[in-house]
This record gives sequence, C-alpha cells and structure tokens, in this order.
Amino acid sequence: TYTEDVANEIAGELQAKPDLIIGNYSDGNLVASLLAHKLGVTQCTIAHALEKTKYPNSDIYWKSFEEKYHFSCQFTADLIAMNHTDFIITSTFQEIAGNKDTVGQYESHISFTLPGLYRVVHGIDVFDPKFNIVSPGADMSIYFPFTEEKKRLTALHPEIEELLFSEVQNEEHICVLKDRNKPIIFSMARLDRVKNMTGLVEWYGKNQKLRELVNLVVVAGDRRKESKDIEEKEEMKKMYGLIEQYNLNGQFRWISAQMNRASGMVW
Repeated sequence: TYTEDVANEIAGELQAKPDLIIGNYSDGNLVASLLAHKLGVTQCTIAHALEKTKYPNSDIYWKSFEEKYHFSCQFTADLIAMNHTDFIITSTFQEIAGNKDTVGQYESHISFTLPGLYRVVHGIDVFDPKFNIVSPGADMSIYFPFTEEKKRLTALHPEIEELLFSEVQNEEHICVLKDRNKPIIFSMARLDRVKNMTGLVEWYGKNQKLRELVNLVVVAGDRRKESKDIEEKEEMKKMYGLIEQYNLNGQFRWISAQMNRASGMVW
C-alpha cells in the first residue's frame, strides 16, 4: 500500500516517471524493487551492509533471532532486491565474494536454509556483471588532513573545546578528561555490537599502561533521547557498566553522536 501511494505521489510530483530508483538497506531496497517493477524503470541497489554474515549461523538459527532482528523478512527482502535490480553498487570486492578466510556478504546468499521456512539453492550469481565496485569516500570539505589548517572551521573551536574538555556532564557528554595534555585515542561509530565500541572501551579500561599514556574519546549513540533500537540500548547499558567497572571518569569522554559539521572538526 505504501509503495502504491509513493508511486502515485512521485508521478504527480515529477509529472513523469523517474529514470532511476536507488534503494538503500533491506527495507529501502524492497520498496525500490516494488516501485521499479510498478513503474518499469531502472533500479539500483546499495545494500550498505547485509546482515546475514554479521551474525554467525543467523540463517540456521533464524527463529532464535526473529523477535529481535526479523531475519526471515530481512533475508527475503535482500534476495528479492538483489535479483530484481538492474545493477548493484558495492564498496569492495570482499563485500561480493569475500576472501580465502571469510565468505562475502552477497556470496553468503548463494545457498542457505531457514529451517522450517524455505531453502535457497541459487540465491544470487556473484559473477553477474550487474555488480559494480565503487569505493566509499568522504566529504573532503568536512574530513580533511590536520595539516590543511586553512580549511579548519575556527568558529567551531569553542564548541569542540566544550565537547571534549568541559567539566560539565550532561546528555551530550559524560565523563571528563582530567589531563588534557595527553594524546587522545578517538573513535566515532554507531553504537551497536558490530561496531564494537564497547569492546574498545573495555580494552582501554583493562590496559593500565595505556590509560596512563592517553585519553579515550568516543562519539557513539545519542544519549539525548531514548533509543528505540534494542541493540543500541544494550550497548548503552554495557557502556555505563564499563565506566563504573573500570573507573574511567578522568581518562574517558563519551560524546553523543554529532549530526553536524562539528563531527569532522572533532575528527
């Protein structure tokens, strides 16, 4: 129903059919497939990250994961999109076909079984010319080498100073850095199991020698609002526990995700 409504809205807004529809992530790619099929236009699929290889045996034990991750729907949506699309954009060759030690994200969909639901015997052809590798990049006006001092947004320096070194603890930043002369280990990512930010914090907490030499700053999650993501909630709870367990206050700073140009300047 949503796709039907969108198709009508797009046609009305453009006064014509679009030439290209691009999908991203499992849900977006499923909608893109339905739209492209209905409108008869070219479709591009960008999975960004296929979840099947991130969780070991997620196909065999899909029922155990179902309540939290809905893998039966996700894997089915991924299969439909990757086979319906006209071309696929990936970041690396490894995303398609892996290496000698690890199966590729797309390769893992060639054949697998969701016990009690269905079996896939030829899910995707990883040699299909529809696969294209386009290496990811970054906006160089935001993320640039520290040597290019003229590009620095000096107007943001007070804001960044506040983020990193303020004694205030609130929903945007927690814990303080007592010795601001120490070098900083800095990491910025989503707060989920795959990115393993809590693993980095735990490793730092256990290494007394490292704690004497450097501070740790992470930008992850958004403590300014209650997360609706179960996994992020679990990682937040774990992060709070690590701060207390290893008494990290004084050597560690946890900053909520920054959705503006300040993130580049912090980096």
